[in-house]
Order: sequence, then C-alpha cells, then structure tokens
Amino acid sequence: MSTITVLRARPGPSLAEAKQAGAVSIRNSKMPGSSFATSAFACGVGSRLAEVEGSVCHACYARRLERFRGNVKAAWTRNLDLARAMIAADPERWAQLIAHQVRAYAMLTSEPFHRWFDGGDLDSVAMLRAICRVAELTPDIAHWLPTRETWRVRVYLHTGGTIPPNLVLRVSSPMIDDGPLSGWSHTSTVHHRRTLGTDEVPCEARTRGNVCGPCRACWSPAVKSVSYPKH
Repeated sequence: MSTITVLRARPGPSLAEAKQAGAVSIRNSKMPGSSFATSAFACGVGSRLAEVEGSVCHACYARRLERFRGNVKAAWTRNLDLARAMIAADPERWAQLIAHQVRAYAMLTSEPFHRWFDGGDLDSVAMLRAICRVAELTPDIAHWLPTRETWRVRVYLHTGGTIPPNLVLRVSSPMIDDGPLSGWSHTSTVHHRRTLGTDEVPCEARTRGNVCGPCRACWSPAVKSVSYPKH
C-alpha cells in the first residue's frame, strides 16, 4: 500500500459528542488503528451460518465475547441502535460524526487504519452507503470492511453506489475451506486443510500471538484475497 500522508487536526465536535453516532474504538489491541463493532447477534447471514457446523460463523468469537462480557454486548448493541437511528434520519450527520472519531484516533495512534465490524456486519444498504461516505471524508485513512452480506453489496452497486479507493471491501466465503467467491475484486476465506491459491495471502497473525504486527494485507487494495487459518 502506498504511504499514507500525515494527518492534521480539523475542527469539529468533541469525541463525546461524536459518539452520539456510536463509538469508534481503539481497544482491539490485536489490530492497528481503530474499529467499529455492532452486535454479532444482529448479523443477518452470520446468524444463520452460526447454526451451521463447518461454517466460518459456527464458533463466532464475537458472539462468545458478547456472551461472557455483558459490557461488550451492551456497547455493541448500542452502536447498532444509534447507527440505525441516525442513518435513517440523517446519514450525512452519522458519517461526519464517525469520520471525526476515525480521524481523531488515527492521529492518537499514528495508525491511519480503520476496520469495520470486528463484531457484527452490514445491517443495511443504507449503512454501506454511509460507510462509504465515511471513507470519502477520511481519504488519508485506509478502511477495511469484511462482509458476508453480499446481497446488500450487490444492491448498493446495482443502484449506482461506488466503493471509495481507500475502502477495501472483502467479501467473505461462508464455509471453512471454501475458496474465494468469484466475481469480487477483494475476498477473504478461512482455511484448515485446503491448499491456498496463487492470489491468496495467508494471514500470519497466529505466528505473532494473534496480532497483526507490521502486516496490513487486509487493508491493501493490492491484495486480492486474504485467508485466515481456522482457530
């Protein structure tokens, strides 16, 4: 990925005011930069896959975390509720407030990278449209959005939506050892016994204590497909 320019402060609301749209977080110490999570129990495709043995969602870490940590479940559910309400009423306002947080945390951490949905997934086409707007408002920050809500992405694209160049949207295969889904520019998979293809980059976080370390493959538009080992 090309070098991302140094970020400069811009006037705007306080972080507390911006969190009225939902809270961007830097508490996921395994990844660089910031992230935004919603309840995994609200996932559309993911909730169905969670009942299917052999699926990538069957042993969902985000669901386990929500079950055992009530404060996490409350925070992620609140994020979803706030996002749903504000995107329905004023999507530009939601995008502005989330972008303000993403910008602030990129400056604080010196890591201009943002992940969407370390818990949860796209809730609507309108949410995808608003996320793309956040990326447009933060052109110096690399965004990564993994999703299994392919039909929402198709509707967005078929109705004239575009993906900003600094947002890598990776469509995720539903079953362990499935290959990358065809017809998409960026994908992700989970492998156990399958031999990876030439376009697939294996995630090496397991070799570093489950942290990204210096790797930024998931955020890189040059990386067509990332495959994560089953754990």
